[in-house]
Amino acid sequence: MDEPLAAAGRAGTPAADPRRAPPGIVCSLVTPFRGDGAVDRPAWRELLDLQAARGVHGLFLLGTAGEGILMAPEERREALAFAVEHLGGRVPVLAHCGAADTRTACELARHAASLGVRAEASVAPYFFAYRGDELLRHFRAIAEAAPGMGHYVYENPERVGYSVGVATVVRLVREAENVFGVKDTGDSVGRIGEYLAEEPAVEVYAGNNAVVLPALVVGARGAVSAIASACPELVVAVYEAWRAGRLEEAAERQRALTRLQAALAGLPYLGAIKHLCRRRGLPGGRCRAPQRTLTEDEARMLDRRLDALEELRPFLEPVG
Repeated sequence: MDEPLAAAGRAGTPAADPRRAPPGIVCSLVTPFRGDGAVDRPAWRELLDLQAARGVHGLFLLGTAGEGILMAPEERREALAFAVEHLGGRVPVLAHCGAADTRTACELARHAASLGVRAEASVAPYFFAYRGDELLRHFRAIAEAAPGMGHYVYENPERVGYSVGVATVVRLVREAENVFGVKDTGDSVGRIGEYLAEEPAVEVYAGNNAVVLPALVVGARGAVSAIASACPELVVAVYEAWRAGRLEEAAERQRALTRLQAALAGLPYLGAIKHLCRRRGLPGGRCRAPQRTLTEDEARMLDRRLDALEELRPFLEPVG
């Protein structure tokens, strides 16, 4: 077994449990919307097909990049069912089931499990800030609602307004037999190390493009990337080079990915990723209000930034 893979937290342990999320790069896929706010299904089919063909190890649907939070629960169920049916098992699917209330999150998890979705990740309940036992009850209820599926805490304090916390995640992993880990969107490798230092180690998926390689090196199981919606080849290249022990190549790819992430700074993030899709000839679609696509001036500014990054050109070529 390759040394980097053997060191990857629980990625190197017996992984017979089919409820676990796959190791590697999980694309947090954007959802293309039409002008009237409905999901653009033909456009989404094209994006789903691209991901299946370009080597990602899993798809995270209706998360932050997928704008699931801006969709009604019934819309989320319909969209997930459509995507799962279209993929036909070509790529493992993970669903975002987070909601502001426990009942809705549990219902979404049950529905995802009924579709054969491999695992789900739920962001902490938002608007009100919860702590300790409240969060434990919430996440346990989701796990108990869908016992045949794996569950992960989606730690995203920048969006939610507060942090679940390492201690709460660790306790959930220890006490709930189908809660395996966390998707952490922070940029702290030290925090990732805290999860991994526990016994048993928490399965960690890095959610920040700037720390994909550092997270893998210290033992993360993989990464969840929205940029992979437009450039799956680049993010997968980081993982595959690392897994094969080609660390210099992996570091080079990580630097390119970090520069791509930095090029999006100061712009509406999802609008920028959908512009990247369009730049590659893919149907990025519109964002769902109040999210917005880039203005013409913003799009030109982003294109100038990208044109200056020569090492990114192979990964920004039109899909053919």
